[in-house]
Amino acid sequence: MSQANSEAARERTSWFSAEQLTSSLLRLPVWAQAALVYAVSRAVSLLLFSIVMRFQAPTFWSENKPPTLYEFLGFWDADWYRRIADEGYPRVLPLNDSGEVKQNQWAFYPLHPTIVGWLRDLTGIDYKILSPIVSHIFGLAAAIAILYLFRRHADGVRALAGTALVFFFPAAAVFSTGYSEAAGIFFLALALLCVDARRYVLAIPAVLLMDLARPIGVAFSFFMLIHLLDRIRRRRTEPYPVREAVTSWTLGVLSCFFAVLQPLGAWMLTGEFDAYRKTEAAWTGHTEVFTQWLTASTRYLGWWGPIALALLIVLFVWGTLGPSGELIGRTQKQFLFGYAVYLLMFFTPQTSTLRLILPMFGLAMVQARSRSRTALATALIGFTILQLLWISLLWRLVPPTGFPP
Repeated sequence: MSQANSEAARERTSWFSAEQLTSSLLRLPVWAQAALVYAVSRAVSLLLFSIVMRFQAPTFWSENKPPTLYEFLGFWDADWYRRIADEGYPRVLPLNDSGEVKQNQWAFYPLHPTIVGWLRDLTGIDYKILSPIVSHIFGLAAAIAILYLFRRHADGVRALAGTALVFFFPAAAVFSTGYSEAAGIFFLALALLCVDARRYVLAIPAVLLMDLARPIGVAFSFFMLIHLLDRIRRRRTEPYPVREAVTSWTLGVLSCFFAVLQPLGAWMLTGEFDAYRKTEAAWTGHTEVFTQWLTASTRYLGWWGPIALALLIVLFVWGTLGPSGELIGRTQKQFLFGYAVYLLMFFTPQTSTLRLILPMFGLAMVQARSRSRTALATALIGFTILQLLWISLLWRLVPPTGFPP
C-alpha cells in the first residue's frame, strides 16, 4: 500500500472513531451527556490545581507547604464564605485607621456558606472539605441546565460542544473551589431556561436563590426589562396572552426586589443605609458608574485604551447579533446585553474579570457554531492551557500580597 493510501486509511479510521464516539455520546440521556463533559472538565481542573499547589508557599490560609488540596481550594474569597458560616455577618462595619470601611463579609452572599454550614453541622465534616464538594454538585447541576438551555436553539452536537467550552473556560476552574459561582450559574441557567420556555412562575424561586448566591440580580433585572419590552414589541408575531403578561411582569418586579436583598440585609443589620456600597468600595476603591472602564483602559493602554474598549464592544455586539450568534437564542442574547450593561455600569476591570464574565456562558455558542472538530479541540486545549495560567498566576498566592482571581 502506498504512503498516500496508508495516510488516507488512517484518516478514515480516525474519522470513523470520532463519528462513533460522538454518536455513542449523543445516544446517552441529555443529563448523562452533561455529566460526562462536566466530569472530564473537573478532572482536568483538579489535576491542574494539584500540580500548581506543589509550588504554593505557606500563607495565612495554610501553613503547610505544600497545602492539602482542600486547603488550596479554600483560598481567597472561599475563606470569606467560611467566615460567614462561622461568624455570620458583622452588625458593626469594621473601620480602618482613616475611618473607611474595611473589607468584610457583606460583600459575599449567603447561600453557599449557609448550605455548607448546615452540612458541616449535620455531618461533622470540616467546612474546607465540604465547600468544594458542594460547589462540584452545583456545577454538575449547572452543566445539565446549560446543556438543556443550549439544546433549545442548537442541535445536540453543537450544544454539547458549547457546554464543554463553558466548563473548560480558564476561569471555570473556580467551579472546583469553595466559591459560590457554581450555585449562581446553576440558578441563572435554570431561570433562563424557564424564561425561554415562558414558564415565568417557575423562574421566581430560581431567581431568588440566584440572588442569594451571587450578585447577578441587577443584571437579571436589566435582562427582564429588555425581555418584557421585546415581548410587547413582538406581540403580533409571538402571542403574548394575559397569563404570560401577568406572570412575566411579576417576575420582572420580583427580580428587582430580589436584586437588593443583600444591600437591604446589610442596612437592616448594621443600621447604615449604604453599608453594602461602602463594603464593595473597600474592594473596588471606586463608586463611579461607566467611567471606570474608560479610566482603566487609559491607565493600562494609554490613548489606545478607549479605542480598544470600543472595539471590544463592537466585537461583542457583532458576535451576539451577527451570524456567529445564531445559536444563542433570543432569551440568552437579551441576558447577555443586560449583563454587559451591568458590567459597564458597576464593574471595574481587574484580575477578577474572567471569573465575573462566567454568567455570559451563552457566548460559548459563538465558537460552538463551527462543526470543525479541529477548531473545537484547539479551543479546548487553549482553554486548558489558559486555565493552568489562571491557577498559577492568580489562584496561587506569592506572599505577602497577590492579585485576587
